[in-house]
Amino acid sequence: MKKKLYMLIILPSLLLLNCNKKDEVSKNSQCSFTVSEIKVPSTAGKAEITVKWAFAEWEISTGEKGFLSGFTYLNGGSANHSSSTRITFSYGDNVSSEEREQKITLTNKTTGEQSTVTIRQETLPPIEISVNPGETYQNVTGFGGMNNVWAAGTLSLAEVEKMYSQEGLGYNMMRIMIWPNKNDWSRDVATTLKAQSLGARILASPWTPPAEMKSSNSNLHGHLLPEKYADYVAHLNDFVAYMKNQGINIEAVSIQNEPDWSPEYDGCEWTPEQILDFIKNHAANINAKVLAAEAVNFKKMYTDPVLNDAVAVNNLDIVGGHLYGGGLQDYPLARAKGKEMWMTEHLLNEVNNGMGWDQAMVLAKELNDCMKANFNAYFWWYLKRSYSMLGDGDKGTAMGEVLKRGYVLSHYAKYATGRKRIQVGNVVNNSEVEITAYSGSADLTFIALNRGNIPVSLKINLPVVVKSGGAVITTETQNMEKKSVVLSSDKKSVTISLPVKSIVSVKLDK
Repeated sequence: MKKKLYMLIILPSLLLLNCNKKDEVSKNSQCSFTVSEIKVPSTAGKAEITVKWAFAEWEISTGEKGFLSGFTYLNGGSANHSSSTRITFSYGDNVSSEEREQKITLTNKTTGEQSTVTIRQETLPPIEISVNPGETYQNVTGFGGMNNVWAAGTLSLAEVEKMYSQEGLGYNMMRIMIWPNKNDWSRDVATTLKAQSLGARILASPWTPPAEMKSSNSNLHGHLLPEKYADYVAHLNDFVAYMKNQGINIEAVSIQNEPDWSPEYDGCEWTPEQILDFIKNHAANINAKVLAAEAVNFKKMYTDPVLNDAVAVNNLDIVGGHLYGGGLQDYPLARAKGKEMWMTEHLLNEVNNGMGWDQAMVLAKELNDCMKANFNAYFWWYLKRSYSMLGDGDKGTAMGEVLKRGYVLSHYAKYATGRKRIQVGNVVNNSEVEITAYSGSADLTFIALNRGNIPVSLKINLPVVVKSGGAVITTETQNMEKKSVVLSSDKKSVTISLPVKSIVSVKLDK
């Protein structure tokens, strides 16, 4: 009985003592970082923080997104003693034009109290390049593509608006077909008229003259009979007049699509001598600007004789060609004769994941190179196909959706059209980064590509003081999204960041 009574007396005392110990531990439980802020350089590396703790279990967190990773410890401590823990972590490159920061949160699991340390990362020193507006190149006429007259997914008026309105992709050039049969001329009217109402300039190209004018007496193969040259001019003029009656202005007429190719569909072969003869003796009677020769790979052998002829050169307004198998290069002779150069058709990567971002970047590179080669205008093949600007339901594309190539072409349509290309410096020792610059009446624009796997920051030294600026970016996951730029305090330089595999266009208001 005495033993039971003793236990009843001592047990509450032990419980009270244990509670007092827990209260004491809880009261003295502490953990904290030894610093409140750490500054790290822009290039990737490692840093260290220290947690001092006493009678506490703790954990750290950084949120879901950020530039910190690879923590050696995410939790630790003990409720029974005191110590300190050094934690190493990694941080990535800061490729933006602004300092960035991320907080690390320390939570005392014993008390629930929290504290933070802020990691601030310096901006990457930008690569500096300069603009020289005194060195000018071509006027940029515009960008667009071919009206879908043969394709299964023909264009709708809404799709034309999506591509040609300034609220949409901002294209301004459309190529249409001059059908050999006049009964087919109405097929293009509605969509062409819609594009023109949105500012499009129209190029018309024939695949073949009417069969009765050809040596083959067929829409396939053969050549235009010399005695039918005048009749062919009348045929082209009838088309121009027909379209004018529908409210459509045909700015330029090509004399032949791909005269150096004899396909198993509508076509007509021309020799360089025949083209010279036709342009010299008949093209002056065509009631539109005259374009030649749309050779498959911009063969200069088809246009050199015309440009070098004192009479024929005055009957040619535009030198045109395609880029199948080559031809992307400057044409000093055409420029010396005051002729614009239009790339009037190309199609890249029809198969093998032609809709992917990597293939869209191939187009971006081609557009960049065409600008540097002094081309004035660029026309893609069909505007609406799985490998083009809008999807047509084929190969996983949705009908009418804007594809990656559509956005890439829009960068050039919106930021180069109507301006004069000017000289801008190159990024030294990095062939994956390219930039072209343009001067408008009220702005300076830049289109920069980073095709590589290393992000780049660019500082562009400007020739004039600008008022304001902005940019858009397209990447594998972004479609012409707004992007900030950093103007210097004197507003005579702008800094932009180029993430990996991106295209960024900048507009600065003068």
